[in-house]
Amino acid sequence: MQNAEKSVQTGSVRRMEGSAGGFVVVDDAGAFTFYPGAPALLADFEYTAQAICIVGRDGTGFRLVHDADRELTLAGSLGPVDFSWLRQAWLRAQRKNPGEYPLRRFYPAGRETLLDCMFETLYLEHAMEPLSWSVMLDGRETQAVSLQDIDSALRGRHLVERVHVQDPYGHLYRPVRVPGHSGVAHGRHGKVTIFVEVPAAAAQAGHGL
Repeated sequence: MQNAEKSVQTGSVRRMEGSAGGFVVVDDAGAFTFYPGAPALLADFEYTAQAICIVGRDGTGFRLVHDADRELTLAGSLGPVDFSWLRQAWLRAQRKNPGEYPLRRFYPAGRETLLDCMFETLYLEHAMEPLSWSVMLDGRETQAVSLQDIDSALRGRHLVERVHVQDPYGHLYRPVRVPGHSGVAHGRHGKVTIFVEVPAAAAQAGHGL
């Protein structure tokens, strides 16, 4: 893990604008992916039924269609998505493949909470640019620039219960090792590390974050 430079820390909010818009897509395998815009989304799909649900940041649903030239394009608004179905699909995807969805926030009871949870965590889990994460490890607070950076630092540790991580949005997590999905586990004995949200007061009392 490396110390984040001042420019990374002060620029993190600006760089996180990528999660303020864009789309979340559920594909025909039940996997969730964040796309910053329509061009990236369209480049990743080959046929209309491959995307079973496309959600805009405001909760509006979209679908893939063919234009006059038989090219894939994004259809106009379909109205609000079915949030009951979307929440169950989201929780099911997390349970099925914890290594792909390591950030676990509190249960998304409401519409806005679910949207925040999906867009923000999917963006953070796979962000290509450096961001500002805070890590309380062995009594010291350090900075990291990605979730992968943090995961690498924890991989060789036998005990992770006393570690706390704060994401760039201010949510606090405790790392927990769980069985990984067959074929994708990177930890010891088939385990992967997920990061489970904890109340801010509990983390602050224990570590001063």
